[in-house]
Amino acid sequence: MSSGQEDVSWSIRNGDLEMLKTHAAKPDFNVNMETNQSTLLVTAADYGQSVIIEFLISKGANVNGVGKNGITPLLAAIWEGHSDAVSLLLRHGADKNMKTPDGSSYADEAQSEELKMLLQS
Repeated sequence: MSSGQEDVSWSIRNGDLEMLKTHAAKPDFNVNMETNQSTLLVTAADYGQSVIIEFLISKGANVNGVGKNGITPLLAAIWEGHSDAVSLLLRHGADKNMKTPDGSSYADEAQSEELKMLLQS
């Protein structure tokens, strides 16, 4: 991973919206690029960074984009128990009917009742 990609990934993991905006303003910024086998939106969802998720979506991030590891943003948020991120992704059209890399349903992967309800509504 290049140092620029590492900086973008760091800003997403740590919720540094201003740093991310600086990178996003560069002409070569790709909102759907992958870092460490994941899309930027998967990384944001994995860390529960709802403000970052909203920003990436506003820049055209694919809410159903699958990284090389087979994980979508919604699945990352489900696995980490980030109900706010799950709700946000669903409101922006994330497909709750997709399957995990091993073929399980997303609803089956939800650990909390709150997540199960979000995925069943």
